[in-house]
Amino acid sequence: MAAPGASPEQNPARRPWWRRWWGDRAERLACQWARRKGWRIVARNASCPMGEIDLVALDGRTLVVMEVRSRQSGETADAAASVNRDKQRRVSRMALWFRKKHRLEPLNLRLDVLAIIWPENGAPVVEHHENAFLMAVPGGMDG
Repeated sequence: MAAPGASPEQNPARRPWWRRWWGDRAERLACQWARRKGWRIVARNASCPMGEIDLVALDGRTLVVMEVRSRQSGETADAAASVNRDKQRRVSRMALWFRKKHRLEPLNLRLDVLAIIWPENGAPVVEHHENAFLMAVPGGMDG
């Protein structure tokens, strides 16, 4: 359940069915992509008081918190750029909360964006933005 006053973006149950389907499809592809890279999936759609984390994975000794963005058309850069400053703050807070709650503080923390474009005909185009943004909350990585 989302926090009181949460926007529809933060509360998946309040989004139209097609947006949930679209997001789930993109997150499934993101999991497959991460596994092919040899990452271990820690959580998908992890709920926390501030919203939901799309994907959490381990890349060696680095905890990767990934925001998944997808579009039906356009450029992957447009999808990645949609992670605005407010979203960066929210993802930063959720990443620190997740790491602390699961006692993973010894691990390095990285904030990535996976941008996906779904062309009408053809395979999806996936672009990974490693270290897409810096920790956007006071206290930084030390939270």
